[in-house]
Amino acid sequence: MEDLNKAYRGQTTLRRKKDIGYSITKWVVFAVFIIYGASLLFPFIWMLVSSFKTTNEFDKNIYGWPKQFYGLNFIEVLKYEIDGQSILNMFFMSVLLTVLGTAINIFFSAAAAYTLSKFKFIGRGFIYGLAIFTMVVPIVGTLPAQVQMMEVFNEIFGFDDNTIFGVLFLYSGAFGMNFILLYSAFSSVSTSYLEAASVDGCGRIKTYFTVVLPQVKGSLVACAVLQAIAYWNDYATPKLFLPRGHTTLAVGLQILQEEAGGNYPQIFASMIISIIPVLIIYLIFQKKIIESTNAGGLKG
Repeated sequence: MEDLNKAYRGQTTLRRKKDIGYSITKWVVFAVFIIYGASLLFPFIWMLVSSFKTTNEFDKNIYGWPKQFYGLNFIEVLKYEIDGQSILNMFFMSVLLTVLGTAINIFFSAAAAYTLSKFKFIGRGFIYGLAIFTMVVPIVGTLPAQVQMMEVFNEIFGFDDNTIFGVLFLYSGAFGMNFILLYSAFSSVSTSYLEAASVDGCGRIKTYFTVVLPQVKGSLVACAVLQAIAYWNDYATPKLFLPRGHTTLAVGLQILQEEAGGNYPQIFASMIISIIPVLIIYLIFQKKIIESTNAGGLKG
C-alpha cells in the first residue's frame, strides 16, 4: 500500500511539473507574440500620430505626442499636384488598375489552373513546369522582355505611348502564385461533379462557371484579395509603363517624397491615405482569407 502511495505521489509531482512547464512555455510564447505584434503596430501608430503634427513640431520631437492635432496635412496633400495630376486622381488611377488588373489576372489564372488540373493533353506537364519556372526567374531578369513586349503591343494597337491598357496586359499573365494555389483548389474538386453535369447536358463552359467555380469561391476570394493588395502596392510596373501625369498612388508617393523635402508629416499623411484601402479590404475579407488558408495552401 505504501508503495502505491509513493507511486501516486510521484505521478502527481510529475504531472504538476509538466503543467508548470507548459504554463511557462505558454506565457513565454505569448509574450514573444505580444512583442512581435507591438513591433508591427508601432511604426503604423507612430506614422499616424506624426501625420497630425506640424513640420516644426515633428523636427523638435519626432516621438512626442502632438500638442494640437494638425489635420491640414491631409487637405494639403489632397491638393498637391504632380505634373498636373492630384493625389486624388492618382488614388482613383490606383483603384482602377487594382480592380481591373485583379479581375483579369484571377480570370486567366483560374482558367489556366482549371484546364491543367482537369484535362489531360499533350504538353500538359511541360506547361505546368513552365509555370513553376516563371516563379523562379527574378523580376529584373524579365524586365527587358517586358519592355520589348510593350513596344510590340503599342505598335500593334497603334498607341503612341504607354497606356493603362499595356499595364493591364502585363497584369493578365496566368502564371504565378495564384495559378499554383488555384491549381491545388481545382484538383480537390471531385470529377463526379463534372460527370454529373455532363450527364445533365451542361457544356464545359457552363459546368466551369456554374458547378466548379462555386466550389472554390473561397480560394478565389483569398487570391483576389492578396492580388489586389499586391497591385495596389505595385511601384515598378506603373513607374515603367505609365507616362508622367497618369501615375498611380504608389508612384506619386515616391515623387512626393522627393519633392516635399523634409515635410515628413505631409508624407506620412499621404501614406495613411494609401494604406486605408488596404486595411479596409483586409478587415472585410480577413475571415475568408484565414478560412481558405490551410497548412500553407488554399482549399476550396
